[in-house]
Amino acid sequence: MTGKEKHGTTVYNKLITVAVAFGSLTYGYSSSIIGSTIGQPGWYSFFNLPEAGEPGYATTTTEAIATANGLYSAGGAVGSLFIAWSATSLGRKRNIQLGALLALLGGALQGGAANLSMFQAGRFIAGLGIGILVTVCPMYLSELAPPTNRGWLVGHHAIFLVFGYVLASWLGYACYFATDKNPSFAWRFPLCMQCFGPLVLLATSIFIPRSPRWLLQKGKTEEAWKVLLRLRKSPSDGDDLVAREELFQTKQQLALDQSKLESLGYGPWMAVIKKKSYRKRMIIGFLTQWGAEFAGPLVINNYSVILYTNLGQTGSMPLLLSALWLTTAGLIYNPLGAWLHDRVNSRRWMFIVGLIGCLVTTSGLAGCVAQYAGTMNKAGNAAGVFFIFLYLAFQGTCCDTTMYLYVSEIFPTEIRPIGMGFSLFGQFAATLILLQTAPIGIQNAGWKYYLVIICWCIFFIPVVYFFWPETARLSLEEISAKFGDDVAVHFNDIPEEQRKGLDEFLKGQDILQLEDTATAGELKASMA
Repeated sequence: MTGKEKHGTTVYNKLITVAVAFGSLTYGYSSSIIGSTIGQPGWYSFFNLPEAGEPGYATTTTEAIATANGLYSAGGAVGSLFIAWSATSLGRKRNIQLGALLALLGGALQGGAANLSMFQAGRFIAGLGIGILVTVCPMYLSELAPPTNRGWLVGHHAIFLVFGYVLASWLGYACYFATDKNPSFAWRFPLCMQCFGPLVLLATSIFIPRSPRWLLQKGKTEEAWKVLLRLRKSPSDGDDLVAREELFQTKQQLALDQSKLESLGYGPWMAVIKKKSYRKRMIIGFLTQWGAEFAGPLVINNYSVILYTNLGQTGSMPLLLSALWLTTAGLIYNPLGAWLHDRVNSRRWMFIVGLIGCLVTTSGLAGCVAQYAGTMNKAGNAAGVFFIFLYLAFQGTCCDTTMYLYVSEIFPTEIRPIGMGFSLFGQFAATLILLQTAPIGIQNAGWKYYLVIICWCIFFIPVVYFFWPETARLSLEEISAKFGDDVAVHFNDIPEEQRKGLDEFLKGQDILQLEDTATAGELKASMA
């Protein structure tokens, strides 16, 4: 039986993945809902904000929209940095529950807002919860997934994320038609629906296990073993070799990494600054998230209503086009990208192809906006809409699925929360800058604003090509070798005969009592 055959995905693992992915749906919905909210006339009238074309829109309204996005991104940045401490101290599961509670509170405040200040406070609190969820959910999914299916399972984060976008867009479109009868319902109900995802997540989180890697880090070996047995149980693996391999490898790697840091006199927080290989991972993780956001997805999504209006669409059509645009990602592009990751087996090339596509399509969109925005040229405006849709084919398939998967893989367990928190801080820092400047830039600079995205992609593509290591089909522990660190024991990147020798050794051991140290000689003897 080969390693590939042994590493299937159990029903238990799949159910956990779907349950936790509701945290990802919460992120997608909450991040996207502002896009349809600013398309609702009732929202403008309730808060006494001028609509597009009315006096004061370019100042008062634009500032209110930018503040709503800025506070949300700022909350997200704080939440992602909080994870750097709390995911190790409290565990992944408790942070999933905490993030859900904050997202629930933020959604309720926005939907029930009595004034603009209450609405903006809800945006910040929701952002805080979202910052926690968008960091801890892919981290947790990655720690529970087998190497050969990690692309698909962690890819559920991106799939459900865009499901949240889709739900927000279609609700926004449907509620547009309720404006005449009940203007407040048209914008309040979609905002209140932010509570749906976190409620489901809170209910199902009772049944999900703690991360086995976190349990091993805390010395809870027996509990970790029970979790791994349920995750990896298979009729074709009667000796539970996959679970044995994973428990043994993770224990050995944790012990090795800890001993190396102790010899250097570092703790995890100092190691990410002083240890070269850790420092490299931190920079790559940050730039992966920052770079993917500067390729423009949230700018195009959150301001799609404004973009379509500038391209000659009126009435409910901008909301309909926005909903259709995201539906293609939810049904086609993001699931396709997650599926491809376990077949293409190159995170690096998936990311590069996606960035090239974002560059080409954003350039086309900028050209169409420059030539045809505000005109009656149907062909030119249709071409602009085409480039917006084509953009998503590349961004959803290749970038959206890669960015979260990659940063969940590249950090060793002892610094994974710190690395993930810093990486997602990069995402929220980028969104804070872009979403604060986008409405003002689109209003005043027009098509020239897209040069920010275009120039970034031109710079970032060769950076990824030359400096990003490949991580596909390796265990989280074996990825350390790609950054120049030692790996305690290999299973997935060695010849099958050698792996069988290791498995024979593990079958004859009490896996719970096997020492973390003094096993190197035993391993060599088992392969002799």
